[in-house]
Amino acid sequence: MNLPTFAGQFLVATPIITLPPFARSVVFLLEHDESGAVGVVLNLPTDLLVHDHLPDIGAKLSEPPLVFYGGPVSSDTAIALGQGSDLDFIRPSAVANIGIVDIEEPLAGLDKLRVFAGYSGWDPSQLEAELAEEAWWPLVADLTDVFADDVSRMWERTVERAPGNIPLYATYPFDPSEN
Repeated sequence: MNLPTFAGQFLVATPIITLPPFARSVVFLLEHDESGAVGVVLNLPTDLLVHDHLPDIGAKLSEPPLVFYGGPVSSDTAIALGQGSDLDFIRPSAVANIGIVDIEEPLAGLDKLRVFAGYSGWDPSQLEAELAEEAWWPLVADLTDVFADDVSRMWERTVERAPGNIPLYATYPFDPSEN
């Protein structure tokens, strides 16, 4: 079976996802194929400073210099997402020059770096089932958001620039019963 791939795109949580960590999340999908999908949540910074946990991180760390919550899988493990040319990625993404890097190796050519606690993962066919339930909007990634300084309104900004009727949800209340 030849499934469409959404690797390199954003998965944007629709309003039917109401529970953390995915409510109003924007996930950068690194991989997606018949064996499942892997991504990181881009808009969930923690209050943990990267330098407090990884003091040898270089000056390429993107602002804010916080650890981001990448997802519920292996959340006790640091995942370093980097952007740059001529990098040796541990796992490249579907987007040129972006992938997971080994922060213990020299990172010549690194332009940007963000550290995530864990990642988001879907078993085979799980993401397809969630897409069929309309739990996610797969949208073309705005790569400036992958390492954005301000993530506070990322969900709203991503929804606003989506095609079709999706932008109508940009002002959708978090709890419609309070509207």
